[in-house]
Amino acid sequence: MKKMLAVVLVLALCAATSPLLAGAAPGAQKGKAKRESRLKTKFGQLDTNKDGNIARDEFKGKQKAFGRMDANGDGKISFDEYKAASEKAGKGGKRGKGRKGQ
Repeated sequence: MKKMLAVVLVLALCAATSPLLAGAAPGAQKGKAKRESRLKTKFGQLDTNKDGNIARDEFKGKQKAFGRMDANGDGKISFDEYKAASEKAGKGGKRGKGRKGQ
C-alpha cells in the first residue's frame, strides 16, 4: 500500500511539473507566437518594396539605429535581425527597460 501511494505521489508530481519541464507554460507559448506575429506585421509595413528586407531608404529611423540593427553589415535588415534587435530592446538594450539614468 505504501509503495502504491509513493508511485501515485510521484506520478502526480510529474504531471504537475511537466509544463515546467517542457520549457514554458502553454500561455507563454501563445504569447510568444502573438509577439512574433506582431513583429512580422510591423516588419512587413516597414518593408515597403516587399523584398523581405528593410533597406536604408525604407528605414525611417535614425541611421545609427539602422547600423545597430544591421548585425551582419550587408546594408539591409532581415526579419531575423529585426527580431533580434526587438528582443534586445525588450531585455534592457539601448532603448529597453533596463536603461540607466532615466
